[in-house]
Amino acid sequence: MVEHTSGAEKRSFDFPASAIPAEVINMEDPEYIARRLAMPVAAGQLWMAKTKGEAQYVLITAVDGEDPRTITVIPLSNNTAERTDGSLIVDRTPLGMPMVAWPALATSIPVRVLFKPLDEFNPQTTEALAADHADEKLGINRATAPDDPMESAEQEIHEIEHSLESWHKLCADLPKLHADRTAAEHSGDELAAYADALKNVLHLTPGQRIAVSRGKALTDEQQSRMAAAGFPESPYNRPQVDDDYLVEVEQPRWRAAANALAASGVTGDPRERLAYKAQFELAARVNGHGVEALRGALHKAAATVLADPRD
Repeated sequence: MVEHTSGAEKRSFDFPASAIPAEVINMEDPEYIARRLAMPVAAGQLWMAKTKGEAQYVLITAVDGEDPRTITVIPLSNNTAERTDGSLIVDRTPLGMPMVAWPALATSIPVRVLFKPLDEFNPQTTEALAADHADEKLGINRATAPDDPMESAEQEIHEIEHSLESWHKLCADLPKLHADRTAAEHSGDELAAYADALKNVLHLTPGQRIAVSRGKALTDEQQSRMAAAGFPESPYNRPQVDDDYLVEVEQPRWRAAANALAASGVTGDPRERLAYKAQFELAARVNGHGVEALRGALHKAAATVLADPRD
């Protein structure tokens, strides 16, 4: 059945020890998790998604062709007593047990809310669920609400709808891709005043000031000192992060590093900050080209952040 707690693991696994399916046990293996996280997010995959206190099973039915940082998902539950009229019962699932799905609640959400990979459905089952289609051969049957529904079922459905709605709103907050970005313009006086502050407030060397002018981020302590001196924001136009970095950094494999940055109190979007660090501070130290070099730089950036998010 579904676990109801006040923590972040709502709607998680909750079985008697003797009844835990082998599939679920395998999914807890660290090597399995690492292998799945290394795979790109794709249609057919089952995940647990969550933000702070909200967690939910979701089946990915499509990755957005124009912005692959967003996906279309169908919510599911491993508690079939929560079925409602019009939902679907899926007998064969990656969890090794029946699940109830609500195709009518399909919603577009950001990839970044995915946190735990749970294997995948076969393509035929994924297509049937995406089409809200029952198919006995696939073990998919149209459900009706139980005669004596659980008192918590109605609240559970409300929470699912609330989670999906709140996640959908996050799509609008994703860092802008190149076509939608504009750079601010600053006067020469503004640039000169800021440069003087870097010299007189932070006592940076000429080389260090040049590095800042080219996009090197100040530390949190340096930024606080500049803000106290009347310079809360840098007038230098930081180099724009390439779309390839902004897309890749949304993948679940970078979640831990992004969370570490967020917890450290950095300003701005932590995923964009991680991508910036990878592209402009570490990319030159990585061998290879294309996707290989991009991911290598992100691996180095993630390792640096996890060792010390303030670096």
